Amino acid sequence: MTYAPHRSAPTREVPSYEDGTEVHRWRTRLWVAGGVAVSTALVAFGVWAVVTTPATVLITAADPADSPAGVFDFDVTAMRCGTTAIGPDGLEQKATGQFCLLDLTVTNNSGEPESFITGEQRVEDTNGVAYAVAEEAAVFLNDRSPSLIGEVEPGESVTGVLPFDVPSDVHLRDAVLTGGSSTPGVRVKLPDPR
Repeated sequence: MTYAPHRSAPTREVPSYEDGTEVHRWRTRLWVAGGVAVSTALVAFGVWAVVTTPATVLITAADPADSPAGVFDFDVTAMRCGTTAIGPDGLEQKATGQFCLLDLTVTNNSGEPESFITGEQRVEDTNGVAYAVAEEAAVFLNDRSPSLIGEVEPGESVTGVLPFDVPSDVHLRDAVLTGGSSTPGVRVKLPDPR
């Protein structure tokens, strides 16, 4: 029997992450590239969802009782534009242009309490550009009870103010008021601003 000394396998140097080697850089690049790919896919999906969503058909109702807006009747009583901030000092919401304030009475004609969703309401300018309610500012304007924000009891009428942040040179023409996302909405001609 012959004795052969034990030889260990030759060692090879494995780069470590702490050394700032190319392996670390390569893995970092893969993570960044993966993040960019996922972000791009999410943006592309969002654009696809917006482009393929059918436009809402809006109907002008001559008689509020025939309103396709669902269970609510709407009465726009006034509109005021030119307000630049809403809310108490230190918490005020500032307009990027100006706030146009829509005075509104909402009546629940159903036999059940119904939620009036301020975020579903829109105004349109003379070019057809739509503007959504500035919801944070709406909270300050509708802090009394009963309020536009929340449930409206059967047969109850509530009044409140819907603020819209619009550019300073915009002229608003119509309001698109809806009783919920399942209803097409009612187009109401806006009064001249005070």
